[in-house]
Amino acid sequence: MTIPADTTRLLAQLNIDTSTWPVWLAASWPHMVKWSLVLASVVLIWLLATAVKHIVRFTGQRLTPKDKEFEGSAWDLMASVARVFALILFSPLPLGLAGYDWRTLVETRGPGAMAAVAILFFALMGANMIARSLRKFGEKAHAHAGADDTLIAFSASLIKYVIFAIAIVMALIQLGFPAASLAAVLGAAGLAIGLALQDTLKSVAAGVMLAVFRPFRIGDFVTLAGLDGEVTNITPFTTSLKQIDNKIVSITNDKVWGSPLINHTLQPFRRIDLIFGISYDDDIDKALQILRSAAENHPQVIGYMPIWAGVRSLDDWSVSLTLRAWVATPNNFQVRADLMKTVKQALDRAGITIPFPTSTQYQVETPPRERRPEDESETAPSPPAGRDTSG
Repeated sequence: MTIPADTTRLLAQLNIDTSTWPVWLAASWPHMVKWSLVLASVVLIWLLATAVKHIVRFTGQRLTPKDKEFEGSAWDLMASVARVFALILFSPLPLGLAGYDWRTLVETRGPGAMAAVAILFFALMGANMIARSLRKFGEKAHAHAGADDTLIAFSASLIKYVIFAIAIVMALIQLGFPAASLAAVLGAAGLAIGLALQDTLKSVAAGVMLAVFRPFRIGDFVTLAGLDGEVTNITPFTTSLKQIDNKIVSITNDKVWGSPLINHTLQPFRRIDLIFGISYDDDIDKALQILRSAAENHPQVIGYMPIWAGVRSLDDWSVSLTLRAWVATPNNFQVRADLMKTVKQALDRAGITIPFPTSTQYQVETPPRERRPEDESETAPSPPAGRDTSG
């Protein structure tokens, strides 16, 4: 490969005399300069591409709502793809320094590269706009008509990723990749990615199952993978919960689908089970009447549904009583707290005690043992060594 004209002009401007150098070094000097420039241009292009990625990430973080996660979003994916296409766009510089006709490359590949960038940009904006529109439609339908917006939210996320995947394929075609070859490469890459990302594909499959069968909906209070919270979002990959202390927890869908799932708000009514312990010396019938009266007099306890109070068990230090009452699901936590307070105060007024675990320690004192003559002989001191004790 010949030395590029740009490199030759640079060597002439440096005006370095190589006549006194060894023959091999003088012959290698132009090639050393050429490949040093190529390496420097590659590093420069990498830095520029990384800067493009950070600019896209910065823009995406500013435009992403605070209640939405940026990691794994379309903007996050767009930032990585933008760096790849920036590397492709700036590639004529090292190619030209290496001796290739970069002007021809720009003329032939430049329009395709610009079209690819435009396709990705408009695909990103369009996918986000469609997803936001579908989510707003689902929220309005849920607010006005009580429609289930879970499937709509899931479809919005799925459509966004599908649009972006199609845009990447179209951008690669604009860069000159043959459609047939690209399909074969994508098929092989899809197989390799599928084997490498089995857990991720399991999450997608589980997300589809959750969207189809809908064991819970957005807004339900559930227990998923041992965590309690209100469902705020369902994507093809994760399910988001807002806990009572306003923390957001994201759980992969495969864990959601593969673990016991408790929906606390699916049914309109909930039964409250409260357990109280009283002393063995207290009047059980009187205590049971106090429990029933507390539930019957609470305004949010459903009166036409059965209220039950009875002995649960005879424990080591108390008699356990159970109170069962039905309430509307949204009132469950408050009614539970009210009944516990009311019953405790009523038991105190009635003189019924709520015992707590106690323990008894027994200490046995041993009387001192009388000393016997043989004990004294055993403990008598021995005579000093070397002293005659004979009479």
